[in-house]
This record gives sequence, structure tokens and C-alpha cells, in this order.
Amino acid sequence: MLGHTHVQGSRSVAGGLVVNPGSVGQPRDGDPTAAYAVLDAAADEVDLRRVAYDVDRVRDAVEDAGLPRRTADRLYEGK
Repeated sequence: MLGHTHVQGSRSVAGGLVVNPGSVGQPRDGDPTAAYAVLDAAADEVDLRRVAYDVDRVRDAVEDAGLPRRTADRLYEGK
């Protein structure tokens, strides 16, 4: 499992599985829905999932926290 890029994906590499579950609140792959993964380590399988969330509410919280407007706007773009 890895993260930081906020880009969801998985790949088989050298007999193992590399998984980035994505980002629940700051996806960077052009899809504004929340990204997460369900891993079955015993079966070496992953189910990448997306779900809609209340982006307007999060945008308001970002603005209320005094963070830059661009941080709030990018939630709609998934960038």
C-alpha cells in the first residue's frame, strides 16, 4: 500500500501487488468522488471503489478554515 499521489490504482509487480487507494478528500485523477480500496491480502486482490460525497460541505469547511480558495475549488475538479 502506498499513497501521497492521491491517484487511485493497483498493479501486479514481481509477484506482489502494489496498491494506491487514492484519496477520500483530495483526489488528483480528474474524478472528484472519494476514492478508497478494499484489500483482501489473503487472496492478493483489491477492489478499488469510488463514492460521491458532499463536496459543497467540504468546500465550506475549507473556506471556514481560512485555506486558499484554490484548495476548495479543486475538490470539484479532482485535481
